[in-house]
Order: sequence, then C-alpha cells, then structure tokens
Amino acid sequence: MKTTTTTSMSFRALAALLSLASLALAQGDARRRTVAMTYLKDPVTVTLSGTTIRPNARGEATVERWRKRNESEIDVKVENLIPAFNYGADYTTYVLWAITPEGQVDNLGEFRLKNGEARLKAATPYQTFALIVTAEPHYLVKLPSKKVVLENRAPTSRNVQIKSSEIYFSGDSGRYYTDSSAPEIATRDYEKTPPELIQGRRAIQIAKMADGERYDPSDYHEAVQTLNQAEDAYRRGAAPYEVGRIAREAISKAVRALDISEEKAVAAARRAEITRRDEEVRRATENASDLQSRLSDTESRLRASEIARVNAEEQHNIAIREAAESRAENRRLHTEVNQLRDDNERLARDLSDLRSQVSSLQSQLSASSSQLSSTNVRLNEASTKAAELERMERERREMEARRRDFSTLQSALLALLPVKPNSDGFVATLSDTFFLINKKDLALKSKARIDAISATIAAHPGIVFAIMGHSDARPGAEAFALGRAQSVADYIAAFGVSRNKFRVDSSADTTPVASNKTLKGKALNRRVELVFQSPR
Repeated sequence: MKTTTTTSMSFRALAALLSLASLALAQGDARRRTVAMTYLKDPVTVTLSGTTIRPNARGEATVERWRKRNESEIDVKVENLIPAFNYGADYTTYVLWAITPEGQVDNLGEFRLKNGEARLKAATPYQTFALIVTAEPHYLVKLPSKKVVLENRAPTSRNVQIKSSEIYFSGDSGRYYTDSSAPEIATRDYEKTPPELIQGRRAIQIAKMADGERYDPSDYHEAVQTLNQAEDAYRRGAAPYEVGRIAREAISKAVRALDISEEKAVAAARRAEITRRDEEVRRATENASDLQSRLSDTESRLRASEIARVNAEEQHNIAIREAAESRAENRRLHTEVNQLRDDNERLARDLSDLRSQVSSLQSQLSASSSQLSSTNVRLNEASTKAAELERMERERREMEARRRDFSTLQSALLALLPVKPNSDGFVATLSDTFFLINKKDLALKSKARIDAISATIAAHPGIVFAIMGHSDARPGAEAFALGRAQSVADYIAAFGVSRNKFRVDSSADTTPVASNKTLKGKALNRRVELVFQSPR
C-alpha cells in the first residue's frame, strides 16, 4: 500500500509540472470572442458600436489594404466617450486593438479624448482582423482589458469577407485591475494633468502589484525615480510635452519591470514544483530500499526453514532405524515420528507461505522500480519541454515588443513629419524649412518641432536608422547635403540618442524629388530624410 501511494504522488507531481508549463504560456489570460473581417483592396468604412458598458458610444473606421506594402491603413474616429477613469481608478486612457483569427492582438495606439471625441491613424500588417476599443491603465499594455467600450460591426460592402466562425483571443485577466472606485484626483484637475503622468502613476502601481520590488528591483526603482522626475517637472510648471516625455520613459521602465517580474514569478513556481517532485522521488527511493531490506530478511528466514526441514527428515530416518533395532522403544519412537511428521508439515506450510510472500514482494519491487524509472524519464522530458517553451515565448515577446515599439515610433513621427512607408520600414522627411536659407544649420524657428522629433526618437532606444542628406543641383552638393544631415544628427544625439543607433550619409543631388529648374523644385530637393528599418 505504501509503495502504491508513493507512486501516485509521483504521477501527481508530473501532472502538476505539465500544468505549470502551460501556465508559463498563458498566465492570467481570459478568453474573449469577436468577429474579424478580411479587407481586400478598396477603402472600406466599418462601424464601431458601443458595448453594454457604453451603449451610446460610437465610432467609424476607414480601412484600406495596401498589398504592395503588406499593411492595412486604419483611420478611426470615435465620439460620445467619457474619461476612462469613470470605469474605475485603474483606467486612464483608451487603446485601439487589432485582433487576428489566430488570437494575436496588436496595440495600435491610444485615443486622446477632447470633449468625448478622438481620432487615431494607425497601420497593421494583418489583412484579416477585428477592431475593438478598450479602457486601459496606460498606453503600453500588451493585452486588452475587460472594459471593451467599442467593437466593429459587419459592413455591407462586397470588399469585405465576414468570418463564418467566432474568433477567440486572449485578453488580460484583470488581476491588476481591482479598484472600481473613482480616482482621488478631481475631474478638473484630471483634465489639466498631462495624461502620460496619470498613466505613469498607474503603470508603477501595476509593477508593484506584480512584486516588481522583489523580482526586478533595478527596473522598478528606475521607473519610480523617473516618474518622480516627471512629477517634479509638473510641479515646477514645465511644458506638458516635457512632462509627458519623462512620464513615457517611466511607463516603459515600469512595463519592463512587470514583464520580468511575471517571468520570474513563473520560474519561481516552477522551481518550487521541481523541489516537490524531487522530494517525492526521494521518498519513493526510500520505500524501494525498505522493500529490498524486507526481501533480504524474508530470504534469510526461508533458508533457516529449509535447514530445519532437512534436519527433521534426518531425525525421522534415524527414528525408523532405531525402531527396527528396539521393539521396546517402538511406541515412544512412533509417537516422536508422528510429532516430527506434524512439525515437518507445519514447516512445509510455513515455507510455502514464505515463498509466496517473497514472490509478492519481488513483484512489488519490480513494479515500483519500473514506475520510478518511467516517472524520472517523463519528468526530464517535461522539464526540457517547459524550458524550450519558455525560451520560445520569451523570443516571441521580444520580437512583438520590438515591432510594437517600431509601430509606435512611426505613429508618433507621423504627427510631426511627413512619413512615407517603404519596403523595409518608413522614411520621415525634414524639409528645407527646417534649415537656414542655403545654410547647413538648423533654423531657430524649427526648434520646437526638431525637439519633439528628437524626443520621440530618444523614447525608442532600440530603433536603428539612417540620416540621409539631399541637395539641389549646386557646386559642393555633396558637402552641403552631408552638412545638413550632420546638423540633424548632432541635434538628435544631444537628446540622448546613441550615435551607434544611426549613421549619417549624403546622397548629394543624385535623388531629386522635383525639377531643379524652379525655385520650388530646388527647395523640395533640399531635404534630410530619416530612414527607419523595420525590426526582423
């Protein structure tokens, strides 16, 4: 019975370890469903309707598929939305999501409400997807919350194919969203406070709830310090853009602390499960040793019984011989013989019983050894598989993070510069108006815009790009174009962008975008392009 119980415990340990491996892939996920659409080539208008938590909200999205660029451009307008904090102090903003039939979710950006209305332009490489809008704690979340306020409806257009089956995707379980009360900050103060600062506060709270102080103290404390810098800047009356830039950096660090903390929490649970498994294996080994000891004792008793039986037979034979020699002692000897026969039969029965016990113990020992060996093999396979799944998940998350970071940068620059996608990424153009007339130096009037551009690039330290100068047809076009490109490079580097992340080059006048025969054409040709390559 003890051996059977120990074996069952070993199998329970194996089942728990396999469950833990599944937990590492989808910890805290909540299954949702929606409807996806396949976009062909012509622009399609899609209606977004309010859900039960905001029935009178509405929106309209125009989606256009560009096959050559392998992306879908999305222009969304929403209205009748209320500030996100009305759903609880956990929520600070609204985020637009694209969801594929495979359940992949893509954060397309946040809506900045003004009088309940907002507009967002975004792009996604997916062709078949659903659109939803959710209330979120900050703009860098990776899974949609349960607060779905808008979702797309099927349009009446021949250019859209509706999936016949429901699409399921993984949303955030909401374990960090526990505060359903109104925020402490008053509504008027809430509207005056830079939204990035409010989001930064919430991102720090989430990282703390994930035990970031214990699992990733470095990133967590950096995030707290950065948020404190943003709070100080806000109290000093700094420009909202500067406060927002610092707060966004705090949000990024808090999200990194959250990701690392969740990964380490899963790893800690896995180590605890392996420790329990090793303890059960140790107990099974001790039971096997006990069975072996009992088997040795039984074999010793069996040998003693066999010796006793042989001695009894010898005494019986002696008694028979003595009975033939002495009739006077015949009756006494006959009695002894009968007694010896009874003893012999009893010993024979005892011997048979002991042999049965030995056979049973040997069978139990063999079964226990086989189960122990099988359990060890399966546990080793499960550990290997869990480690491989963990590595694959980590690589997938890193690639998704890089792509989201690139998409966020593209969206941010689109609000500041003309942005044109290309086969490897996109190109942002600084026109001739950014520079002094026929000079290599940046113009003072463009300082605010070049500050915003530099800060935006600095907020995405993992992006690699090139700064390419272009000139009109003139003597010294090569040096003129390179000088303007170098001026932009020096300005961006002053904002903390590492020079290892970009290169400076000149195309002189070899790639004009207009005729050099007119002043307007020459001005268009005098430009500096920021060429960003998409992560692979």
